[in-house]
Amino acid sequence: MTPRRSPVRLANVVRRLPHRGHGVPRATVRDSQRWRLLEGMVEATARHGYADATVAQVIGFAGVSRKAFYEHFTDKEDCFLAAYDVVSDRMIAQLVAAGSGHAPGLARRRAYVIGYLTALDRDLAVARVFMVDVLGARRVLERRNAVNLRFADQLFGDSRLDVVRRVAVVGGVNAVVASELLSREPQLLSLGESLTAFVQAALRS
Repeated sequence: MTPRRSPVRLANVVRRLPHRGHGVPRATVRDSQRWRLLEGMVEATARHGYADATVAQVIGFAGVSRKAFYEHFTDKEDCFLAAYDVVSDRMIAQLVAAGSGHAPGLARRRAYVIGYLTALDRDLAVARVFMVDVLGARRVLERRNAVNLRFADQLFGDSRLDVVRRVAVVGGVNAVVASELLSREPQLLSLGESLTAFVQAALRS
């Protein structure tokens, strides 16, 4: 697995609750538990891979009871789905923000590609979870396809490129990124210019 840089943090929540949550609103307790479980899911997968990650590991990283886990999620995959939705939504938002200051065309597409790589590069272990380990979670693949379509729409929304080629290009970008993440020392930002050229070439084919 890719070495962790620091503990996963997806939200700013209360992390130390009094015993049994005395004196703390129930909504605050549940919010804290849910976010810590999502973080624990990402942490467990980053360290052990999705297939070998267990609910016991998740609750251990989260500091939450097994009973509380099943109050929030039906199983490990349900928890992973929720974590995937959070991370992918944030990634798309960062990608959109990266391109918003550029005119349609090559400059905006380049900004999208660089923004995508930059978002992944912030935490390589988390990136690997959502680019590589995601393939082990059957129900997540449908979500991943939806995210790929959103990414494709951003890249090619100002063009007439058909859906099949849009998805094919995004698939190619993701394959290159996943391969880099599997290397000993991933250098995602070094892929920026080559992937931008690849995306742009699709419009000339």
